[in-house]
Amino acid sequence: MDYRKAFRNTHPFSKLMLLVLIMFISFVVVIGIGMFAAIPFLGVEVLELFRGGDMDADNLQFLRYFQVLSHIGLFILPSILFVLIVSNKPVRYLEAHHRPWLWPVLLSVLIMFTALPMVNYLMQLNHQISFPDSLKSLEEWMRATEDAAERLTERFIQVHTWQEFMFNLLMIAVIPAIGEEFIFRGIIQKLFSQWTRNVHVAVFITAILFSAMHMQFFSFLPRVGLGIVLGYLFVFSGNIWIPVLAHFVNNAAALVFYHYYNQGVFSVELDDIGTGPMASVLVLSSLFVLTALFVAFRKSARRRLR
Repeated sequence: MDYRKAFRNTHPFSKLMLLVLIMFISFVVVIGIGMFAAIPFLGVEVLELFRGGDMDADNLQFLRYFQVLSHIGLFILPSILFVLIVSNKPVRYLEAHHRPWLWPVLLSVLIMFTALPMVNYLMQLNHQISFPDSLKSLEEWMRATEDAAERLTERFIQVHTWQEFMFNLLMIAVIPAIGEEFIFRGIIQKLFSQWTRNVHVAVFITAILFSAMHMQFFSFLPRVGLGIVLGYLFVFSGNIWIPVLAHFVNNAAALVFYHYYNQGVFSVELDDIGTGPMASVLVLSSLFVLTALFVAFRKSARRRLR
């Protein structure tokens, strides 16, 4: 009996549970092997680091290494293993067999930049959420956790050589774009689409899970918005490389901007676009243009799939 045929006939929920199991095992194995292999070379006291050790240069290098391991173990490797188990055509299952065409690619890049005011406005709204007094300790813990993550990201971005910058590009843009899109759009969104028989419901559920996976409450809404945009790019194009590219552009643009902002080249922060006195006008204009771009993108992508 072909085990792939058996998996193809199982309920999407069972496949989702299989994916979760693969992600858990893959993460544990990759992190375990990776840490064991890194300690002799990097000289890092791993347990001390995770108990809040000082962020010296060696520890920062280890955290970069750990970040790469995490994405490989949690997203890239599980997505590959899952499609190899459930399909005898894994590349086609992920919708990775189409070559991305120039016009849909350009439109997807424009869509990502056009969505920026909306994403930043959602970020502003998210940060204004206040918990009731009974949950103030939880709110304080969440804000402290996100502040620590933000400080670590700033440390990551502060590089002094082009080699470090290129590694950041790999760590922050390339690997997350491939891994997260393969898992969320290529697999999870497809499973929820089969389960609910409604592609729009699948896009929104996947976007919520995509945001929840990052475990940052005060960045939850903007990531949901970003997930919705990426979800519809995948739906309309039928090509996983389109949201992969769009995700890469989003992360890479932020990396490049903040790198040069820290050097004083830019005087306006990227997160300020879509906030301030003219926020409502800018956001409404962004949504209007975004709708027009999606209409053009859908028409262009459909022509390419014929």
